[in-house]
Amino acid sequence: MYKKLLPLIVLLVINISAVRSQENTFTLKDCYKTAYENYPNAKQKSYYKSINSLRLNNIGVNYLPQISFKGQVSYQSEVTQMEINNPMFQVPVLNKDQYKVSMDLRQLLFDGGNTSSLKITESKQVDVDEQKVEVDLFTLKQKINDLYFAVLLLQEKKKVNELLISDLKSRIAETESRIKNETMTVNNLYILQAQMIQTEQEIQNIDNDKLGSLKMLSELIGSKISESSVLSKPELQQITYDNDFSSRPEYKLFDFQKDQLNSYTDVVNSRVIPKISAFGQAGFGRPGLNMLDNSFKPFYMVGLNFTWNPVNWNSDNNEKQIYQINQKIVDSQKETFDKNLKVVLEKYKSDIGKYEDLIRKDEELISLREKIVATTYSQLQNGTITSTVYLTELNNKTQSQLMLESHKVQLLQAKINYLTTKGIY
Repeated sequence: MYKKLLPLIVLLVINISAVRSQENTFTLKDCYKTAYENYPNAKQKSYYKSINSLRLNNIGVNYLPQISFKGQVSYQSEVTQMEINNPMFQVPVLNKDQYKVSMDLRQLLFDGGNTSSLKITESKQVDVDEQKVEVDLFTLKQKINDLYFAVLLLQEKKKVNELLISDLKSRIAETESRIKNETMTVNNLYILQAQMIQTEQEIQNIDNDKLGSLKMLSELIGSKISESSVLSKPELQQITYDNDFSSRPEYKLFDFQKDQLNSYTDVVNSRVIPKISAFGQAGFGRPGLNMLDNSFKPFYMVGLNFTWNPVNWNSDNNEKQIYQINQKIVDSQKETFDKNLKVVLEKYKSDIGKYEDLIRKDEELISLREKIVATTYSQLQNGTITSTVYLTELNNKTQSQLMLESHKVQLLQAKINYLTTKGIY
């Protein structure tokens, strides 16, 4: 029974370990996604949508009946009188105190497209506001890149130092054996042990630096990344060097701003179109609509109202010119941004070429260093050199490996920065 369950238990343990490993592994895109979800500025998008909905509701009120209540009490020093000398007919004398309460209703029937233009303008405004948030969030990527690759570099340095620890342990074990056989002095062991302690200190410093960087990255993305977490290297395909920057959120913002300015022009154009509305009034007062009746009477009035302001002394044209100038300003901002972007991309392209050349030289150097270390180790075994000479060459090889891994991480970062700057990563 136990033999049958053993394979299942082993498989379960392996699966649990794999799941935990995945949970402790973060990718660069995971950091982007988490930052977008948790960064305080991201909440502004929902706020802008709420504001937009409320403003659209307010604009829509233009086509709803407008109701108002009025009341008036007045006393006049004089009233209209008619002097007619006819004993058969006597004109009533109006009271100097008058009273009126009324309800006025106004219903817009046609406004020349002004309301619909205002709604479009408001929709364009929320597009601009939301895209500004996207631009702010996009700037997080470069900050995340810097911290993420700082951790990656520390991880690679730790791996190299761990390999050095492994080599030193092997050499210490061999040295202890030779000391027992009296073929090597104990001083060689002390030198190797001192190097072991120094390397362990270096690993401890790396762990401390990694912990600090992880804390900053955790704060930036708004999610806890534990000390035991491993950041994986981004996988990249072939980079295409071109001037297509259309994926950058700033370009969409420029387009939204120009669309918004066009919508403002439409609002100005709608102002000169005649507007028609219906109106009604119902009330009670003394006198009513019949000015010769000196008693309290109800009254009402209905009709159509027509308004048109054909002359605005060129203010509308001036306003439209302002919007046209603002569009030119947006074009100049876009041109400036495009120019600055090209300069940054050229720097990253130069960095990519530089690190590719350095890596080729690093690999050549490591190949030579490995041969030198092998030779000096053989000399150490033969007793022709001391551990100090051997450690010098071993440290030289370790430094070359550290430089190689550093340049690999820097090359990867330069590529990621290039793609991020273009807006395609």
